[in-house]
Amino acid sequence: MLNKLIDIARHIRRSERFKHSISTPGRITLHAQQRLNRGYFAIEIRAHSGFFSVMQMVLFILMYCEEKRLTPLISARGGIYGDAEGKVDWFSEYFDTIGAVPLPTSNVRVRTSVVRDLGGLGFRRRYEPRLDLRHASALFRSHYQPAAPIRDEVDAIRKRLGIGASTLGVHFRGTDKKVEAHTIAWEAFCRLVEETLAEEPQLNNIFVSSDEQAFLDYFAKWDFPVPVSVAPARLLATGSTPVHFSGHPGLAIGREALVASLLLASCGYLVKTPSYLSAWSKMFNLSLPVKLAVPPREGAFWFPDSQIWNEQQQRGETTAEADVRMQNQKTA
Repeated sequence: MLNKLIDIARHIRRSERFKHSISTPGRITLHAQQRLNRGYFAIEIRAHSGFFSVMQMVLFILMYCEEKRLTPLISARGGIYGDAEGKVDWFSEYFDTIGAVPLPTSNVRVRTSVVRDLGGLGFRRRYEPRLDLRHASALFRSHYQPAAPIRDEVDAIRKRLGIGASTLGVHFRGTDKKVEAHTIAWEAFCRLVEETLAEEPQLNNIFVSSDEQAFLDYFAKWDFPVPVSVAPARLLATGSTPVHFSGHPGLAIGREALVASLLLASCGYLVKTPSYLSAWSKMFNLSLPVKLAVPPREGAFWFPDSQIWNEQQQRGETTAEADVRMQNQKTA
């Protein structure tokens, strides 16, 4: 009984309605402050959440600025990925700004507001239903690109492991993700990878990434008909604790997450479980075919995986309808 009550409390605490409600006073103050900035929207993110959860915040900020015709000034300090003093803007460590950002004149005082989660912005309710992969990808990439050292690292690993159009990318997100996504047994997931290889004969090697060492060990022992390369991650989860809460150095965790996502984006096909990390691989490479093994749970049915899953279901229905038409033509 007690465990059930605890689960209910956790569900309420994780719900968007609850987060939205408790963040209302701070959100009102934030937007009042930003209206004084005369065309600029200056946000400093200090979040204690996953790397690509922060990326979702950046995406929502860009959507708001696009709608309101504001110039975004986004930084990220402290939190999981920065230094304790908050001196390092770790977002600018990972991403370069595209083009020259028009800076405010000397007589304009820009006020920077600090946000710690999506609730502090109040944008999820407004923009989540409007998100579209093509537009969201173009919007983000019109403002930012991975920093040159990140791109160089990705290129070096890609060449060393032979990652390219003939590579099947595989991403399995474990640890606490069962709260937000339906689960799949390791054996069933490996069989799905086998099926994909059979359906896509141009794929002749596998690149696998996961936050769970036990899964990687299991996957590497599976008798796939093609060679398997494992992502060169040094920072993995501790037991059931996610990697970003496992006490590893923040900047290193973020770098590994971004590199892994970009490597998966370099593959010719991607099979995955729900995860912001591998969903953003599609954001970085819109032409990447993606197969989701299971859907996110209803209470966490968030972009980009929500759209990836819905499009996958629609493709399945279209294929089924085409098969029925073919059968009808044969029997006519």
